[in-house]
Amino acid sequence: MGERRSVTITGVGLLCPAGIGIDGTGEASGGPVPNFRARSYIADRKSLKLMTRAVQLGIAGVQMALDDDGDWHDVPPDRRGIYVGASPQSGDPDDLRYALEASMGPDGFDMQRYAEQGYPLIHPLWLVRGLSNNIIGFAAAIHDLQGVNANYCDGPSGGWNALREGALAVAEGRADLVVAGGADAWAEASAVVPDAACGDGAGFVVFRPGTPDVVDRLDTDAPDSFIGNVGFLGSATGPVDVCQRWLRER
Repeated sequence: MGERRSVTITGVGLLCPAGIGIDGTGEASGGPVPNFRARSYIADRKSLKLMTRAVQLGIAGVQMALDDDGDWHDVPPDRRGIYVGASPQSGDPDDLRYALEASMGPDGFDMQRYAEQGYPLIHPLWLVRGLSNNIIGFAAAIHDLQGVNANYCDGPSGGWNALREGALAVAEGRADLVVAGGADAWAEASAVVPDAACGDGAGFVVFRPGTPDVVDRLDTDAPDSFIGNVGFLGSATGPVDVCQRWLRER
């Protein structure tokens, strides 16, 4: 293996409880991304039906980062990579709610009722929406990202791993452009993460050869699981932190 190349960030896509883009560098106490409309970033309306909120945020973040880079089309598809951090997806709760409600008997959940009345009410796309690699799958198809790729489905550490491994792919010459980051939707999960402001968010960057080199910073500047100014964002935690800092510095 040859000498490592310097790697820099040429595009940023940030969505978090504080806002979208440069507005997302502000303060917020968890919650959804304000004024987010998935249709503004995803042209195929049929695809929207297959995406959870986290996936929609992720696809939007990838689109924003590539738009910010500007000339990513000039890189051959097989030299464009993508690395994504995600959490296990549960699909849309409403896809199961009606089935569960129909399955409740006098003594609680009734398996017989579920088989006869509940199961037929489950949305046919529930399982498809819940695939943990939906962000990487949709984004790779939309932007023809044929190069190296990986999906890290392990919560907060997943987004950080995606950033580090994506940068290394460019540094080691395995790709000339990599989109890396993570997305998650925790705005309604305060009961699962007590004593924390939970929020929705996505953070993606475009890595290319160049300076200033960011590889060493990604090795040493890993944030805690919580970002002080926006709350707990699951697999988007590290990527949002990096995007905020990069936007402030440039």
